[in-house]
Amino acid sequence: MAAQNTYVEEKYKVGNDYATRRYIKGKFLGKGGFAKCWEFVNAETEYVHAAKIIQKSSLTKSRAKQKLMSEIKIHRSIKHVNVCQF
Repeated sequence: MAAQNTYVEEKYKVGNDYATRRYIKGKFLGKGGFAKCWEFVNAETEYVHAAKIIQKSSLTKSRAKQKLMSEIKIHRSIKHVNVCQF
């Protein structure tokens, strides 16, 4: 039996309109304190990305939201060949 691909769509703004990119969810890469990382492949270009998935329910406390914002700020500032860009 063949595995079924899970597709995820990303809507993004182009000028005054919106466009859509489709990704195929790949293998599980790992997990941290409040997120899981997955491999996603752009269905059109076949470019491989890593995505961090955070459950909204894990962000109910103010401290969790602060941790997430801090992590985003740090990740945006890192420029390294072995680290995915934000």
